[in-house]
Amino acid sequence: MEIKQKTQSYRTEYAFEESGLRYAWKDSSGSRSFSVGYGEISNDRQTLMERNAWLRNVGWLWVILGVVVTGLRYTENYSLVPSIWLLLGIGCLVAYRVRSVEFVIVPSEKGNLLVIKDKDGERILREIESRRTGYFREEYDFFPESEDPEQLRRRFKWLHAEGVLTDEELAARLDRVDSIDPAVKLVKQVLASHQPPSG
Repeated sequence: MEIKQKTQSYRTEYAFEESGLRYAWKDSSGSRSFSVGYGEISNDRQTLMERNAWLRNVGWLWVILGVVVTGLRYTENYSLVPSIWLLLGIGCLVAYRVRSVEFVIVPSEKGNLLVIKDKDGERILREIESRRTGYFREEYDFFPESEDPEQLRRRFKWLHAEGVLTDEELAARLDRVDSIDPAVKLVKQVLASHQPPSG
């Protein structure tokens, strides 16, 4: 499954494979590509707003030039007609504010995945989360006989912290661990033996 994104000078490509994700990025300054396993992708999410710095710099330069030219024209013949440079500079600054691109940053062990915030961006984020969750569930969401109850609790709490298990799923797994933990059984027996007789 492949999803490609394109906006202004930015290009991204996500190829979802069984073994992992192939990612490619390209913009006016260069390109980058790498493959990363689903288990190496973080559940952290950050946002980035990218604007064209050239428009900002040229805009301010032309605004300053326009103000100077307009001021000189006014001192010479008292005509307060804005310079074309002033209008061009204001236009560039408006374009700088309007022509912005927002990204969601998904960290991974190989580098950041930049997802453009658009209709395809939502699909990409859902697919990353689905594949990541599937990987962690297959690899770690089980009850190995070699682990003691405390290790099992740490395992399932870690899966919960990674966003793989919901609150309800964590509670169900911890209840199951308690049901096989001899220490918990002993505590329940002691508490039951000290209950006052009813009636």
